[in-house]
Formats: sequence, structure tokens, C-alpha cells
Amino acid sequence: MPAGEQCRYLKPDGSRCRAHPRLGSKFCYFHCPAIAADRDAARKAGGVARSRRAAVLPADTPDKVLNSAADVGRLLADTISQALLGEIDARIANNVGYLASIVLKTIDRTAVEQRLARLEKIVASQGVITYSCPIEIVGRQGQQ
Repeated sequence: MPAGEQCRYLKPDGSRCRAHPRLGSKFCYFHCPAIAADRDAARKAGGVARSRRAAVLPADTPDKVLNSAADVGRLLADTISQALLGEIDARIANNVGYLASIVLKTIDRTAVEQRLARLEKIVASQGVITYSCPIEIVGRQGQQ
């Protein structure tokens, strides 16, 4: 295709379509009369594919208890195996991976909060005063 060549279709306002023409045609994909039937079929198939139902697991799928990182690891291992075998939709596997990362963060944060609560209880029982700031904060030079 020579440089600067464009589709020969004229828009209702009289201007030309600015797309490049298809190989061996004077029109682009969207305006080529020779492939109108194929284009319409592709458009219809695209609409059908977009309107497909959401991927979900069967209703009888057992619940998974996720109380530890090991539980999450087992869920991920099972999900990876099922995805590789084609037993579950890749979109489900992707969602499980994403949600598992959130569960892992929650498990970790819960453990840290529990540990901190135990430490604070120990410190409080010993009568130790905490929460002091060892850094002296001063203003600009000459100001306090």
C-alpha cells in the first residue's frame, strides 16, 4: 500500500474515511462491501460472546476454610491444578488468586494485631510507661 493511501468511503458529511484500505481493496475493513456479510457475522458473534454468563463454580462446590497461610496455599495449589486441567474457568482461577492474596494479608495483619495486644498486656502488667518520643523536635534556627 503506498504511503498516504486511505479508504475511499465517503462519510455523510462528504469527508473521506481516514483508515488504511485492506490489502487488494480500496476500502478499509469497516467499509469494504465485499466482506459486509463476514463483518456482520463477526459483529454478531462478538455480541454473543460478550453476553455469555459469568463463570461460576457449581452450587455443590464445598466451602474452603481459610484460617492459615497453609490453608490458602492448599486452595491455591488445588485451583492451579484445576485450571491447568481445564476443570475450572481461568477467570475463576484468577479471582481465587486475587482474593487469596487479600486473605493472606488479613491473616498476617490479624497475627500482628494479636501479638501486639499480648505485648501491650505484658507491658501494662509490669507498670512500664511507654509511648515516649526520644527525638527532640526544634523549629528553625533561632526558634524553639
